[in-house]
This record gives sequence, C-alpha cells and structure tokens, in this order.
Amino acid sequence: MFAIIRNFVIIFILLSIAFAILSFTARVRQRVNLESEYKTQSKLRQTTEEKDVFIARGMKRYARSYKPKLILGVYIIPGVIMCVLIYLAQYT
Repeated sequence: MFAIIRNFVIIFILLSIAFAILSFTARVRQRVNLESEYKTQSKLRQTTEEKDVFIARGMKRYARSYKPKLILGVYIIPGVIMCVLIYLAQYT
C-alpha cells in the first residue's frame, strides 16, 4: 500500500512540474504575441492606449479563454488512463 501512495505522489509531483512549465511557456508566448500585435498597430491607436494597458487587457482575456483550462489536461488525461489501467488489471 505504501508503494502505491509513494508512486502517486511522485507522479503528481512530475505532473505538477509539467503543468508549471506548460503554463509558464503559454503565458510567455501569449505576452510575446500581444507585444508584436501592439507594434503592428497604427500610430494613432498606440498613442491612445499604452503598451502596458494593452498587454494587461490581453492577458486578462487570455486567462478567461479555454487555452489555460486545456492545460489542466496534464492532470486529467494521465489520471483517467491510470484509473482505466487499474480497473482493467483488477477486474478483467
């Protein structure tokens, strides 16, 4: 029993590291995309809206989108696969 719990803890730690890396890279990539989008805007719009405000608003939109929520699949998919494998090993 102790070995199973230890394995689940190790797997959870590894999945947490993968989740943190994916979340960080996705946010950095989104910020870079917003900065390049700001640079391609017209001069009139750049003078009416500051760069920091534009990026902050874009990051808020990103936080509400489905992309960050899909990254939670890092926990869900392996968890479902483990449950199916345990079920198949025990009951078939």
